[in-house]
Amino acid sequence: MEGDSVTLNAGVVITQQYRIRWYYNYTRIAQINRDQSEICTDVQCNNDTERFRDRLKLDHQTGSLTITNTTDTDSGEYTLLITSSDSDSEKIFSVSVHGVPAAERGEVKRKSVKEGESVTLDVTKKPNDLMTWYSDDTLLAEITGDQSKNRCSV
Repeated sequence: MEGDSVTLNAGVVITQQYRIRWYYNYTRIAQINRDQSEICTDVQCNNDTERFRDRLKLDHQTGSLTITNTTDTDSGEYTLLITSSDSDSEKIFSVSVHGVPAAERGEVKRKSVKEGESVTLDVTKKPNDLMTWYSDDTLLAEITGDQSKNRCSV
């Protein structure tokens, strides 16, 4: 969701054998050289972009990349290139950031469950509150103070 942070895990422990490079839309956005003499993110890596404006955090031990305060424009494919003395590998991460409609920005609560498990969502509704329930981007129910206008699409 917009405003959240997301961490893309490189899945390695950085040693002097590794060179880590992160790309977004073919633009290098973060890098760690083998000897860690060059560690950069965003503008430091590419003078042509301020796209992430100090919202990238690069873990120097694992090579994982964290994007903070996400926006919907951060959606897309992130490519990780890992180069070592004996092999090269590439990982592609697909990130999808969804906006929160203005009416719901006041309070968004999430609950994760495993497939097949039941879940109970407890809330307290005041008489004039508008309550909307979503699963991903799909509206499941809308509850208003006027019961004749309530909708449910489950």
